Amino acid sequence: MLLLKNHSLTLLLFALLISFGQTANAQRRDRELERDRARNQERTREEDPNESKGLASKLWYGGGVNIGFGAFNGASTFVVGVSPMVGYKIVGPLSAGPRVAVDFTSYKQAGFKSVGLTSVDVGGFVRCRVFRGLFLQGEVSNKWFQDINIYREKISDQRVNQRLGAGWNFGEPGGAGSEISVLYNFRLANDINAWENPIEYRFGFTWKF
Repeated sequence: MLLLKNHSLTLLLFALLISFGQTANAQRRDRELERDRARNQERTREEDPNESKGLASKLWYGGGVNIGFGAFNGASTFVVGVSPMVGYKIVGPLSAGPRVAVDFTSYKQAGFKSVGLTSVDVGGFVRCRVFRGLFLQGEVSNKWFQDINIYREKISDQRVNQRLGAGWNFGEPGGAGSEISVLYNFRLANDINAWENPIEYRFGFTWKF
């Protein structure tokens, strides 16, 4: 009887040891898996620094200088302005975002002093990188601007612009770059009362495009 009890106790201790060993092994495997996951995540961040940055990794920034010339009924104009913009990379080479332009126009007509006019253009753009630095761009915006009536008095007005054009970005994708572009304003071209040139020439800089 004593031998049987000792044998049962031995089996019980042996079972407890096996159970303890299995639990320890399972905990060790869990810790190893956790360490592997952490190393894989760290390796992914090292290979792609933008992986954990979310929205910020898809944004690019730009700032342009607008220059334009025009002539209408004996009057000439010279336009200069600035235009900050922010793009969001939707998919592949396609991006879109807001754009704001503030322009100053010098209006000169024979026999009269030149007049300074200001305008603010707020809207959105869609841009697609076609080949290397070549890109196409379309825009829709609302422009609040000053004009001159027949009495050479300043008046305020607004219109909706629709532009389409192309440009070239001199820079590596994702880094700093400079660019030039030419856009055609269809709304302006179809306005028989407008004196501005519908062709716009732009020079600018980009970051992360």
